[in-house]
Amino acid sequence: MKKKILGLCFLSVLCLSFVSPAFAEVSQVVPNEQTVESSSTVDSTEAASQPTIESTESSAAEQTTESTDADEAIVPETQIETAEGTMSLPRGRSDLYPTIQLFASLPSVSATNANTPSKSFIDISSHNGNISVANFQKMKSYGVTGVVVKLTEATSYINPYAQSQINNAMAAGMKVSAYHYSWFTSDAQAVAEANYFAAAAKKFGLSSGAVMVNDIEEPQILGKGNHTNNSRAFENRLKALGYGNVRHYIGLNWLTTGRINAATIGNKNIWVAAYPYNLSTTNFYTQYGAWQWSSQFSFPGISGNFDINADYTSTFSNPATTPPANSIQMYRLYNPNSGEHFYTQNVAEKNNLVSKGWRYEGIGWNGPTSGNPVYRLYNPNAGDHHYTLHAYEKDNLIKKGWRYEGISWYSGGSNALHRLYNPNAKAGSHHYTLNTNEKNNLVKHGWKYEGLAWYAK
Repeated sequence: MKKKILGLCFLSVLCLSFVSPAFAEVSQVVPNEQTVESSSTVDSTEAASQPTIESTESSAAEQTTESTDADEAIVPETQIETAEGTMSLPRGRSDLYPTIQLFASLPSVSATNANTPSKSFIDISSHNGNISVANFQKMKSYGVTGVVVKLTEATSYINPYAQSQINNAMAAGMKVSAYHYSWFTSDAQAVAEANYFAAAAKKFGLSSGAVMVNDIEEPQILGKGNHTNNSRAFENRLKALGYGNVRHYIGLNWLTTGRINAATIGNKNIWVAAYPYNLSTTNFYTQYGAWQWSSQFSFPGISGNFDINADYTSTFSNPATTPPANSIQMYRLYNPNSGEHFYTQNVAEKNNLVSKGWRYEGIGWNGPTSGNPVYRLYNPNAGDHHYTLHAYEKDNLIKKGWRYEGISWYSGGSNALHRLYNPNAKAGSHHYTLNTNEKNNLVKHGWKYEGLAWYAK
């Protein structure tokens, strides 16, 4: 989540040594969208509006603020002493107002290094540029199975590479999540930034099941507003807009100093950042959902450095799992144009759909290799697929013009899949999920729960 500058040239140092010192008032730069103050409380149950992205250009203006005893600027820590050793910290990585970042003292880490914490997922921004499908596949060969893409910042910046980064990562079979670099210092600002973030996610074709991250680390907002309450307002607004999987990226120092209340946010909803100077295979901070442990990670044959993370809850990554005996993995895909989810056990079919723009969302469930058949049908008018365990429903749909495409998989096992119906959708009107939280979130947004669809291993 940053632009890194690893060194300063000798000439710059030489020139600076001849410059006479001068003293001036500090001008603090903040996005002008963030100057709106509000004491109102955000109701997370309010009807979701349809936010739009009006501009991708920065409209921020510089503002000079006079320091007072009541509003002294807080100098952010660059490192912190912990029981686990000295940790370096993320600091000031805005795309609107980039600052020089010196990480030269942190060890460079190659993907080939086995003496490290878990390598689960990376996060990227515009500074990583275009990354090819082949390079994402190479990352997967080193065990990295997820990527979190920066989409937005404040209410005036969009990552110009986001679409290609998302498309190529998904085409490579990576689990894709998204993050927003936050500037809010009030609930009202948090809601505005959540609107902007959600609109970008929708524009880039991310489904409602995508993990959406509040990246709260900007030094200029440190100590302004109530960071915990503001972050909750951001989270609640995203949920009201249909994005139910919200997490928070937070530097360790924001937690240890109480600037963010971990108990209120929820430990497992926190992705913590702290970089050890001495690496080992020990996974620290397992009380949280994920840990960013280096900003200096590299892959052989791929240019640039990446942030690398350990995922303790499989929220951001697709861990390699062995399907239960006598079962087969069912792939879940999403069409951002029609809103349809599609399910198949056929790898070739999955890969063909991904090549045509469908988003691969990982393993939906493990289906048995035998049992009660689940039928697959296709509506040539709506372009929609439907799956059912019931022969009478299959026969009725065939009478109405649906095409029968055969047995898709079998039902059997102890895990029930939920079936839901969207009365407003023209395509993708049915959805099937093992995830009770996803089911409940869809019901809150108007989907009709139709009971159990079938069983999985």
